[in-house]
Amino acid sequence: MFAQHFIDSLDFAYNGKEIKGEVPLIEMPRLQDKLAAPEGVISFVVRGYQDKNDQPMLEVTLSGLCQLCCQRCLNTLAYPLQLSSHLRLVPEGELNEFADEEDEQDSITADQRLDVLALLEEEILLSLPFAPVHPLGTCQSVAEGLDRSVKNPFAVLAGLKSK
Repeated sequence: MFAQHFIDSLDFAYNGKEIKGEVPLIEMPRLQDKLAAPEGVISFVVRGYQDKNDQPMLEVTLSGLCQLCCQRCLNTLAYPLQLSSHLRLVPEGELNEFADEEDEQDSITADQRLDVLALLEEEILLSLPFAPVHPLGTCQSVAEGLDRSVKNPFAVLAGLKSK
């Protein structure tokens, strides 16, 4: 079981702290309905730092393998997860001000008790494709898996249409 980590995000960033570890996918409840199978482990590194403007930042690096469901053939799709996010920490209430800036830097609210597991889960959810599919020509089509001896119920309707 994953040891729950909570950090004071501003202290973490200003002091250049770092935590790393692994978390089983089964420990992420919001992710479960996106997965074909809950097996797997995600490796993570969360590092605090200050950018060139002395803004507190978090760097979140994740790697691992998720089992998603291909939306074309409905079989399991191994989806490699490899991402790195840089998140600006902003005081509560000022998040909207930073949203209008043009530098497109992702921002989160600074929190004295930031749940690292929730942060990791959120980053994974944001990185997953909306409709995952195998590359063209590599997945078994749904029609190939159907029993051809069963008559298509719409064939009768098609016959009525021609009369």
